[in-house]
Amino acid sequence: MQRIVNPEEMREIDQRAEEEFFIPSLILMENAGRGVVLGLKEYLGKGLRDYKIWVFCGKGNNGGDGLVAARFLQNEGAKVKIFLCAQEGELKGDAKKNYEIAKRIGLEIKEIPDENSLSFPPEKPDIIIDALFGTGFSGKPEGVIRKIMEMINNSQAIVASCDIPSGVGKKGEVSEIAVKANLTITMGFIKESLILFPGRKYVGRLYVADIGIPNSLFAREGDKFLIEKDDIKKVFPKRIPEGNKGTFGKVLVIAGSRGFSGAASLTALSALMIGSGLVRLASLQEIMPSLEAKLTEVVKISLPQEEEGTYSENLIPFLRPYLLDSDVLAIGPGIGTRAKTKGFLLSLLPEIKIPLVIDADGINNLSGELEILNRIEPPVILTPHPGELGRLLSLSPAEVNQNRIEIAREFAQRYNLILVLKGAPTVIASPEGKVFLNPTGNSGLASGGTGDVLTGFISGLLAQGVEPLNSAIAGVYIHGLCADIGVKEKTEYAFLAGDILSYLPQAIHEILG
Repeated sequence: MQRIVNPEEMREIDQRAEEEFFIPSLILMENAGRGVVLGLKEYLGKGLRDYKIWVFCGKGNNGGDGLVAARFLQNEGAKVKIFLCAQEGELKGDAKKNYEIAKRIGLEIKEIPDENSLSFPPEKPDIIIDALFGTGFSGKPEGVIRKIMEMINNSQAIVASCDIPSGVGKKGEVSEIAVKANLTITMGFIKESLILFPGRKYVGRLYVADIGIPNSLFAREGDKFLIEKDDIKKVFPKRIPEGNKGTFGKVLVIAGSRGFSGAASLTALSALMIGSGLVRLASLQEIMPSLEAKLTEVVKISLPQEEEGTYSENLIPFLRPYLLDSDVLAIGPGIGTRAKTKGFLLSLLPEIKIPLVIDADGINNLSGELEILNRIEPPVILTPHPGELGRLLSLSPAEVNQNRIEIAREFAQRYNLILVLKGAPTVIASPEGKVFLNPTGNSGLASGGTGDVLTGFISGLLAQGVEPLNSAIAGVYIHGLCADIGVKEKTEYAFLAGDILSYLPQAIHEILG
């Protein structure tokens, strides 16, 4: 996993690199500029000789990175022009030193401090380097900078951004305009704003440049990480040849009600297809005919109903033997939010002695009752989308999304559970305060039933002995990977929840291959 940082954390890392490890900031800038060139060469798959490259530099350290990059680009044989979007006198520190170096070695530099000086050579560039703003940007691009950003976005050139596309804020926010990059070369560590939307849409391919910071020392101190395929391969459950259905775990799913038999069947089937040895689905008797028609391999448990369409506390004694013979409980999809169903859930949860995954209506029924989460002894994984979490916290979905990392972290710590906050990107937070961001998935997942499949995946991995946090991380990653594979054929418009299962074998092959 790669560490993710915000601008404040990156500044602290840079400062410590200089003060504790005696790495001058000028060297870090030198390595950053070299990293831009290395990232470009990897992106193109060849050298840069004879490419026409324009480098747009702001007055800060991001512009300094661009000035260094221009020097290395010239050494590669590229035809380089530098456009300084400021006046020479505005430059300070390491950026000013690199400007002086660029002048001394004869690099072509044109100052564009205002709109009156805005003009470009008639020949068009093959590549544009965006080094206008760094991670500390806030506000709205205006004046000559805005005009330049519009020109970059309307060009036919390959656009490579230094550290972050200019115009993207520290939490991924974009005010009206940002540079749309084909490639972003970020320095040292991945930045939050490159993973969070809408900023993520401007990043293109992401390349992490090694700028000489001792990453192994700082990575151990990190608390935000980007999930990678190798992380999933390491924790994915092994299949022993002498195993049986007991070996690979038993999942009990409590889900479904009238009109929501699909939620129940998707959850149960997903738990089975991810590798569980046995999945039992307990649901209301009125939807059993539908479930029998949909599910062959899942064991169905018909629950007697006292009142049409609701679960009740009287079902708990009936369920206890199944709970004792299960390794994991998944509860909530499609159970409804009537008063008796809520009473059933609140009475059942403190009795649970096995790891459990709570989703959908299981979460909605916790509204106003969050203290019960602290009375559950085994590990709990809660899987809300922003609307569901917002209802628990009296926040709008937009407010949750604006600060999804910190909200998820705080909730997980407060209630001592693993929180899977679904969305773009999905955030997994641990009780210890660590946060994991998922890079897989697309808008094909924005349809009914996909969350039920995720609940099944996480539950099935738990049943096979995968540690709870890793079950959440792996389940989320695989869920998104299935969609990434599937939309190549189905498109994001025509992709349905059931299609996730169709592409699961390919996703597992990709992870284990």
